[in-house]
Amino acid sequence: MQYLYTDITVTPYSEAACDILCAMLGEIGFDSFEQTESGIKAYIPQQDFCEESLNDTLDNIFIPDCQFSYTVHTLENKDWNEEWEQHHFDPILEREFGIRLNPRMAFGSGSHETTYQITSLLLAEDFTGQRVLDMGTGTGVLGIAMAMRGAQEVVAIDIDEFSVENAKENFALNNINNVSVVLGDASAIEGTFHTIVANIHKNILTTDMPTYVQHLLPGGTLFISGFFTEDVPDMKKVASENKLSVEKVVERNNWTVMKLHKPAGDSSECS
Repeated sequence: MQYLYTDITVTPYSEAACDILCAMLGEIGFDSFEQTESGIKAYIPQQDFCEESLNDTLDNIFIPDCQFSYTVHTLENKDWNEEWEQHHFDPILEREFGIRLNPRMAFGSGSHETTYQITSLLLAEDFTGQRVLDMGTGTGVLGIAMAMRGAQEVVAIDIDEFSVENAKENFALNNINNVSVVLGDASAIEGTFHTIVANIHKNILTTDMPTYVQHLLPGGTLFISGFFTEDVPDMKKVASENKLSVEKVVERNNWTVMKLHKPAGDSSECS
């Protein structure tokens, strides 16, 4: 497969800006990332690259006093997934938690703070007999974690076809068969769940929170992540507006996971 990479300079450089940039680029088809001294290199199959989408994404990332510039390069025609796996992939989730991955993308591999910390939280929970949803599944790792902790049925949804195929591979790799992997956004959610996990980013979480709550059973749990510690007050406000209480807030290197609870007496779920 022919790949391109975009060498993006972040001025002034900051890891936080690079993390936001990677998360946003992942939504338009970029599937692996490499940190540089001045920013990031973002890799994408040539047929998926759209410079207009790239420019729109960079224009819509609002970080005060931060600017982005880039150059686009064509890579040698070879298996860059294999190249990344051999030279950049750190199998931290398999080493520490026994979760095996075919690492076709950087996000969801455990290399990012949000994936690692929310996986740790989920593996400390008991999902026995539950129907659970992994929203924005990526590699499928969070659905895998919930299945490992007893979930009866796992539904995994992602807007990206590449992620859907990769998640299917990884569920199979971990011998998990009680799963449905669905292509779509929050509008693709059907039925109700005991637990919903959404590791996306702040804007989507804020927009889709009412939908998550609608599909969450009374007494159910919602885990959200993909936002910074300074965003916690805003996310607490959104949770309160949707009648969710905050049970736990966990922070690691300025990235945060929140565990939210829906009251047992709330009957606003979907039938």
